[in-house]
Amino acid sequence: MKKLVLIVSLLSITSPALAQVPVIDNANLKVAEKTSRTTDEILETNKQVLKTAEETLKAVTGNRAGEASPMQKLAVGDGFSVSQMPPLDSLVSSETVNFGAMKGDAAQVATRLLNGLQLVKNLSGKNNSGYSGDKSYEELVKTVLGVAALVAGSHQAVQNRRVAFERAGASIGQSQDIKGSIDQNTQLQVQAGMTINELIGVMNGAVSSLQADNQRRLTDMSNSKKALSYQDE
Repeated sequence: MKKLVLIVSLLSITSPALAQVPVIDNANLKVAEKTSRTTDEILETNKQVLKTAEETLKAVTGNRAGEASPMQKLAVGDGFSVSQMPPLDSLVSSETVNFGAMKGDAAQVATRLLNGLQLVKNLSGKNNSGYSGDKSYEELVKTVLGVAALVAGSHQAVQNRRVAFERAGASIGQSQDIKGSIDQNTQLQVQAGMTINELIGVMNGAVSSLQADNQRRLTDMSNSKKALSYQDE
């Protein structure tokens, strides 16, 4: 009897411990492991996406002046520019040549050309003459001087501009990212616009030359009419 009571007592003591022993569910374990691996893969993918987004943002934002600034002087640079030309009616003042802010060899070339022609001061030979031909002659001299400077300066600028554009063309494709390429392209567009503006200035010089020639013709016609009218009287 005592043995039976002892056995029952031992069973009552050990049964709770046996009830708390963990049980491994292989099916659930596999699912949990797979879920864990999938989560790790998703986190790694998100890291790559974030890295790519940061690199993309960096590539399309920020200052790229260092890559675009070398192209800022393609059209004009440090040489001749039509905008430096003063108005033609101010080139000759008090028997002196004034080219204003224009620099380079253009002014010297034009001055040498004018001196080489050894032109007379006016057609009538009188100072402060009211003769219309003198005024027309004076305007024609200014135009010849201005166009000579314009041609010489433009010729020099064309040579400098070609070298500058060739140098810029050699740097195309060397930008580190798309933002640098965009800024370089934008600067090229600006320089192209400035080049067109220089062309317009040269064409204005050509128009001024035609205007001076037409003015001379008009003056000659007027003087001829005056001479014929005087003879008729």
